[in-house]
Amino acid sequence: MNRQIVCLVLIVTLCQWKGFAQGSKWDKHAPPARANVACQTCHECSAPTKTNPCLSACPRANVIPGIHPPSAGPEVLIMGKVSKEYGPVIFSHRLHAGMSQMSGGCYGCHHYNSTSMAILSCRECHPASRAREDISMPDLKGAYHRQCMGCHRQWSKGTECTSCHLKRGPDQSSEEALRKAKLKGRSHPEVPLPKRVVYETPHQQGTFVSFFHDDHAQRFDIACTDCHRQETCVRCHENKLQPGAQLANEPGVPTTRSVESRHTPCFSCHASDKCEDCHVSEPKQAFDHGRSSGWPLNRFHSALSCQKCHGHKKRFTRVETDCETCHKGWTPGVFKHEVTGLKLDEAHGGLDCEACHTGKNFSAPPDCSGCHEDKTYPRHRPGTMVRLTTR
Repeated sequence: MNRQIVCLVLIVTLCQWKGFAQGSKWDKHAPPARANVACQTCHECSAPTKTNPCLSACPRANVIPGIHPPSAGPEVLIMGKVSKEYGPVIFSHRLHAGMSQMSGGCYGCHHYNSTSMAILSCRECHPASRAREDISMPDLKGAYHRQCMGCHRQWSKGTECTSCHLKRGPDQSSEEALRKAKLKGRSHPEVPLPKRVVYETPHQQGTFVSFFHDDHAQRFDIACTDCHRQETCVRCHENKLQPGAQLANEPGVPTTRSVESRHTPCFSCHASDKCEDCHVSEPKQAFDHGRSSGWPLNRFHSALSCQKCHGHKKRFTRVETDCETCHKGWTPGVFKHEVTGLKLDEAHGGLDCEACHTGKNFSAPPDCSGCHEDKTYPRHRPGTMVRLTTR
């Protein structure tokens, strides 16, 4: 009897779920459109129904969008679904997508997308009608304006409707074609990246702070958004400063920036460092691995990323100079010495590494004195030089 009751409950539950999931409104929940999305992502119970969906709070803070290049999106969008008094907005989507990389990328506008979903348009979630029960979610018109007005107030110092909307009238079609033509093929020009930026502070001691942008962006592989968080176009293009304000060494940044705001981008990695590590009496020279660590990088390691040896890209771990720290299990039987440019002869090919490299210090020249009193390297080589191939 108990088994019959359990089976009946399961059948009823499946029927309810089938009716909920296969309606035309819910097609996007069914595979393959949402094959990688678990039901528990949005539903707290195991058997949600149309009358009781048991929805959980949207995990906005935990949603991580996929990386979509600006070229993956449309070039121009016509946004006119809710416009009544004015004409539609000719929105330069690709141009905005390129500029948004400094302020969160796609996530800045498409804030509820996850890595497993395609990018959704605003009207997929925001209703066109303002007669809605949930006032916490803006209607479509409100969502559009909330996304746009913040930047436009900073950029153009105003939010006149016609700065975005076409004017209704006999010339609307021609104006629409003209704006589309102006936007066709446009993209934000490539921003030249500096190598070294030197900040001069008002402090008598530790006056200079040298920031090596190329090291952070290329050698350390730090993403732009790791430092440039939630910045807008005004960060570089603002010139209309308040009377009496002056530009600092950074383009477009007034001297009124607080000490905290200047240090915040750096503290995610350097919070535990001493002030004098950055604030010095004269501009610093570029980072040199040999000078800073005492271990100059040879041709085999100079092209590697720092994370390859030091782990996490923000807080590097100390690496011992013993090569076996990274290269486990080096033995004469498995290591091909010719990758160094020197192919060992028969007499030396079977020796242990320490026979020539005292203390396994491979950054020092080989020492022949352990076996040969009358021979030195590189005058006498234990083999023949070979051409190195691209690895």
